[in-house]
Amino acid sequence: MKVSTLLSAAAVAALIASPAAAGTINKGEWFSHLFQTNVDSPPFAGANLIDAQTGGSPWSAWHSVGASVGNNGTAANNDGATFTLKGNVTKDCSFYSGSSTNQTLDFGTLGIYASDNTGPAAAFDMVAPATVTVYTNLAGCNTANSVTITKNSADGLINSGNTGGYDSNVFQANLPFSVEAKYTAAAHNSVANGGSQTLSVASTALSNVANHGAWKSPFSLAVNIPVASKALLAGDYQGTVAVQIQAF
Repeated sequence: MKVSTLLSAAAVAALIASPAAAGTINKGEWFSHLFQTNVDSPPFAGANLIDAQTGGSPWSAWHSVGASVGNNGTAANNDGATFTLKGNVTKDCSFYSGSSTNQTLDFGTLGIYASDNTGPAAAFDMVAPATVTVYTNLAGCNTANSVTITKNSADGLINSGNTGGYDSNVFQANLPFSVEAKYTAAAHNSVANGGSQTLSVASTALSNVANHGAWKSPFSLAVNIPVASKALLAGDYQGTVAVQIQAF
């Protein structure tokens, strides 16, 4: 066997060794006449290495010596990472009513039958209902919330300026009124398309409330003051209606 062939075999043996496995390489073989002997352990390996490096050796020999270092750390079939993305949104509720949160809506004169030829039954009675509707294009809340409508009194508008007294059989110092709000909102604890909502406060009630999930939409608030059942006193009838959108 030629020496060049043996050297090629040694190179192939070194390449076959896995780079991922740490260890040492100390192996070879020698050939003398009819015998070929593999050498892979001391003390023969050392002697075979010397023969493989000696040009005047009486027999052919090849030998390989090498070593590798194992992994630094733990190998794995897969690796990766999870990145948590986080950002906070502040709770916010809105109801646009201009530059003031307390707007005065003045009906002016609440008409009564004032002439002396109206007859005693109609004298001083209210002529017609009074109505007003407030519209805003921005109302809502970006979290679960409640919408509450509250009147100043279940009695409605109150005339507190008449200090001379009156016959309560035929006059009244209050004007009951009803309220109806309309807007679009999702139901509380629901993830769905928002639906048309109506929140009403009857003329004899003080307030009403509805709970919703996050919503935003135009909002209307209609106030209706029906014709009073008795005649009206002179002076100002006054009251309030408030809309409150409150985050949970």
